Amino acid sequence: MFSYLTWTLREIILPLPLGIIISAVTERLTRRSRPHARLRNIAIKLSVASISVSFFSYNFLFFVGVILGTVLQPVGLTGGIATGKSTVSSLLQQQSSSEKDEDEFVIIDVDGIAHDILLPNKLGSDSVYDVLVAEFGKGILLAEEKGTSLPNIDRRKLGDIVFRDVQKRRKLNSITHPKIIKIMLKRILLEGLNLTPLFGKAASQAIRQRRRVVCVDIPLLFEGGLPMRLLFGTIIVVTCKPDLQLERLHKRNPDLTLEQCRQRIASQIPVEEKAAKAHVVIRNDEDLKSLKYQVQSTKIDVAEKVSGKQHRGVELPWAVLGVMTIHWLKSYTILVDVGLIHMFIRAFN
Repeated sequence: MFSYLTWTLREIILPLPLGIIISAVTERLTRRSRPHARLRNIAIKLSVASISVSFFSYNFLFFVGVILGTVLQPVGLTGGIATGKSTVSSLLQQQSSSEKDEDEFVIIDVDGIAHDILLPNKLGSDSVYDVLVAEFGKGILLAEEKGTSLPNIDRRKLGDIVFRDVQKRRKLNSITHPKIIKIMLKRILLEGLNLTPLFGKAASQAIRQRRRVVCVDIPLLFEGGLPMRLLFGTIIVVTCKPDLQLERLHKRNPDLTLEQCRQRIASQIPVEEKAAKAHVVIRNDEDLKSLKYQVQSTKIDVAEKVSGKQHRGVELPWAVLGVMTIHWLKSYTILVDVGLIHMFIRAFN
């Protein structure tokens, strides 16, 4: 029984998650521009591949995990409310009309996901509409309109409830966050694998050569705790002065009082605290021209760090596959040699 459990753990349960973790960590360590980076990175990846294969042998699930871990290199974009994060997200996503080689940022909007899961008929089993209505009551619903089967949730009413009560905010988060994270991870993997060119129309050579970065626009990245911070190898924080943040929020939402604006800002980790934990900080204290300059510089630096190939040496999945093949050939050769010896002994008996 114990041997069966050990085999199950080693051959079925552990290979996939460990493959993802080992690959993701290795890629993040080696995607850096340092002296002799290419040789150093090749040595690291071959060492990791050799050690991993010696433990997992020819496990297909481990190899799949290595592939998934390689593409699981999302960039996190966050900041405080009304700091200009949405503007930065739009600027990162902008693509010039020419087909020159440049960096392509694919944005996954977590706010959009959070909005969609509140709708009654959009995401099927991933919708939290019924759970929220049962928890917070029908008072959070918009007025019913003719021709609609179910009234939508009024996000403003729901926000007023949870921003005044910490316990209710925690309850809301416990309902919505698991669904949001599930959808977000699914989209990160799909965008990271980027299978569209294989099944869609053939893209031009210039487009295929663009450095592609999957960037997740996630307002509450640090509020999500350590798991969220570990998911993103590079974190960009958009920040501004606190008084400017309050002014922008009140201007954007004139129906909110200053006190309500302060409550919304206070419900999040202070922007300067977020900036201290970031890998890249974009300060949105000046005009749009200054912001565009910072975003363009950040776009180049982050794309080089995440998707630049000149320092990566060899892809880890190919290293793992190569080591697996060598091990398999050695085993096959040994089996052939043993078979020949047996044939030779039988011939003289």
